[in-house]
Amino acid sequence: MMIQRYLGNKSVIADEIVNIIRGLAKPGDLVFDAFSGSLAVSRAVKAAGFRVACNDINHFSWLYARAYLSSSSLPWPNGPLKRLSTKDQCWRALVNELTAPYDSDIPAESRRTDVFDRYTETGRFSAFVSSRGSVGKRRFFSAENGHLIDRALSRIRHWHRSEAIDEQTRCLLGAVLLAAVEKVSNTQGTYHDFPRDIYDPRSLKKIIINPPSDDSFVGPSSEFFGKAQDSLTYAMKVPDHKVLYLDPPYNFRQYTSYYFLLNAFSMHPEIGDLDEFFGNIEFVRGQNMSTDFKSSFCSKGQFIPSLKKIIERSKAEYVILSYFNGRNHWGEFKSDNDVIGRPLIEGLFNSAMFEAGSLECLPVHRMNYQSYGGHKSKSVEEFLFVARKRSVAHVANQRRNSRWIGEVAI
Repeated sequence: MMIQRYLGNKSVIADEIVNIIRGLAKPGDLVFDAFSGSLAVSRAVKAAGFRVACNDINHFSWLYARAYLSSSSLPWPNGPLKRLSTKDQCWRALVNELTAPYDSDIPAESRRTDVFDRYTETGRFSAFVSSRGSVGKRRFFSAENGHLIDRALSRIRHWHRSEAIDEQTRCLLGAVLLAAVEKVSNTQGTYHDFPRDIYDPRSLKKIIINPPSDDSFVGPSSEFFGKAQDSLTYAMKVPDHKVLYLDPPYNFRQYTSYYFLLNAFSMHPEIGDLDEFFGNIEFVRGQNMSTDFKSSFCSKGQFIPSLKKIIERSKAEYVILSYFNGRNHWGEFKSDNDVIGRPLIEGLFNSAMFEAGSLECLPVHRMNYQSYGGHKSKSVEEFLFVARKRSVAHVANQRRNSRWIGEVAI
């Protein structure tokens, strides 16, 4: 029910991360996932009995968090259909209604065709001209799936804006739709581009939207969900928490560009003027650049200062950071081994921000999907840095006892 084809998805090492958290916190403690992405770690932490706060610059991450983390069991939906005997029956009926042929309950002006028009090869506004002068048509979806996604988005938007459904119902419907969209997207893992000459066989299958299931809600409910905010800002809003988990981007990719289409579908009910929004898309991929965000964590020069800032701002006792030794922006992207990033991170974790001697660096071997230059899996080593922050009182006392020479404390 979640996004799987996501850069840096930590589902394969989520158990190792949870095991570390179990050694630092007790069930019911708050854990802050500051770069929640596809929510693989947040959901595993919740299922282990911890409360979760999370944030990500991608809007769809908020949608998933609001859908699955705000309740400890499958809620009853509210909506245009009569309540049936069980929650499962209600959800299945509501989900089936999403792509059904229109009826009189959906006004003509609410029946949008933006996905078909702009992201399928037969759409009237799908033509592009690349920066190199090549021309073509966008082909993110088959024509049939473009129409079905349009119906689903139009219904969710209409029900939401007419207050026929509440926010959690809207988010759950949006979440199961996005999970289905991913399975029929003509992409190779991200939405930054699409195959120009072929269709992925998966994209030619008819979209199937599955209702949410009760086992997706295991664990205590949470209430702290950043909505497409810069994590540097949201970190100051999260109350005292036992663990701060960090999995920032280590490369040049700006995630709001790579997942712009999922974000557009996620925020679809909130967009005021859809004609204006989709009428101002750019580049071959067709992104409205008002939704773009340039993260300082994607800049080699700003990465360590930004990492230091988010740790300082977080009201955490412990910090866990994921870092893998694959291709990243520390050196040449095409090189396989990292020789710069790990020592810099170790230097930060051995600084006065943390208790002396508290740093552990735990290696975890895993397979990594490489969509760049060959689409092959390979073995990489993920490092989990764990350390305890110094208390605010200790840091303040240290500063009072420091002697300043220029900008350096000694």
